[in-house]
Amino acid sequence: MAWRVLPIPVLLTIAIAVAGCGDDAPADAARTKLPKGAGPTRQVAATTGVDAHVLARGFRQVTGLVREPGRRGRTLVLEQAGTARWLDGDGPAAGAPFLDLRSVTKSGGEQGLLGLAFLPRTGTRGPQRVVVHRTGLDGDTQVAIYEVRDGRVAPTTAKVILDVEQPYANHNGGAIVVGRDGRLYVGLGDGGSAFDPRDNGQNLKTQLGKLLRYDLDADRPRWRIAAYGLRNPWQISVDQRTGDIWIGDVGEQTIEEIDRLSYRRTQDVAPPVNFGWSAFEGTRRQPGKDLDESGPLAWPIASYTHANGCSVTGGVVVRRPRGGGSAAPRALLDRYVFGDYCSGRTWSVPADGRRHPMRREPARVPHQSAYLQDASGRVLVGTTGGQVLELR
Repeated sequence: MAWRVLPIPVLLTIAIAVAGCGDDAPADAARTKLPKGAGPTRQVAATTGVDAHVLARGFRQVTGLVREPGRRGRTLVLEQAGTARWLDGDGPAAGAPFLDLRSVTKSGGEQGLLGLAFLPRTGTRGPQRVVVHRTGLDGDTQVAIYEVRDGRVAPTTAKVILDVEQPYANHNGGAIVVGRDGRLYVGLGDGGSAFDPRDNGQNLKTQLGKLLRYDLDADRPRWRIAAYGLRNPWQISVDQRTGDIWIGDVGEQTIEEIDRLSYRRTQDVAPPVNFGWSAFEGTRRQPGKDLDESGPLAWPIASYTHANGCSVTGGVVVRRPRGGGSAAPRALLDRYVFGDYCSGRTWSVPADGRRHPMRREPARVPHQSAYLQDASGRVLVGTTGGQVLELR
């Protein structure tokens, strides 16, 4: 078996398969039988053009794009080594970065600064805070809350709220987000190596291979499992209209998939939803892997084989901005747009949470690693080559 190291987001086996057909059955539903016509999602070509235009260069290994709170919030660009800089004109903002955790971050391969989110302020005079997901110097996953002082993150204010041992250096997961319910959500990979050798995806006794939820306002906050059966969730995002959580889950050697957790299922509904890995890759049953049937099995909203790429990059649901922003691409409104790191292809599907054909968009963005809809409505894409592009 041949292996190829990708800088971000995954270490994958490369295999080519032929695309099959999907169906229009609801994906977020309790099932143990495969859907009729199970397989990669059918694709159709876009009839309107959405192309990619370079906005900025000069960043290093972009691992995330984050919007600052507020109607005119700026865009923050995360860099793998442990820094985050504001998007300013055609390149990084001048001066010291907004965040610099290089001294405590292990970077390289699939490790580094992997996610950041701005937390709601506690009262009118409370300090601005951010929560950061990164790889510690020991190689383990660490999530910590920091205060922002004098316009920059203060490293000495770290309050660690999650520390997870990583048995391997790959499948470290990615983004951390604040849900519509005000709680934190972070995706963790299955621990790494290949084919989930420790069966973490289907093991509810470990935090690996899970979407975790954390209630900051609880009397005794603790991490709970919101969903399980994930392999390597690379970029998760929240639909600002519905509260649904969308996940790009990187496949093993055949199928890349997009999963969706409905807002209803985030609200303390037990048991958590099961996205299938490693008993399933997409809708394909994996030999020798057991399925934990505690939670309802949810099929992917969209999927594709390695004939179309090799590593999915989760995207964003595009909505008309509140407050009069007009830059949202009309062709992408009310659709979830995402792409593939290796091939640079982009697709979109309706945001209604059902399994529709994937629409192939004309835009190609090689080495894409992050998506964001900014305050003005623009759809931005970051790359590990250091660029930020706009889809329009």
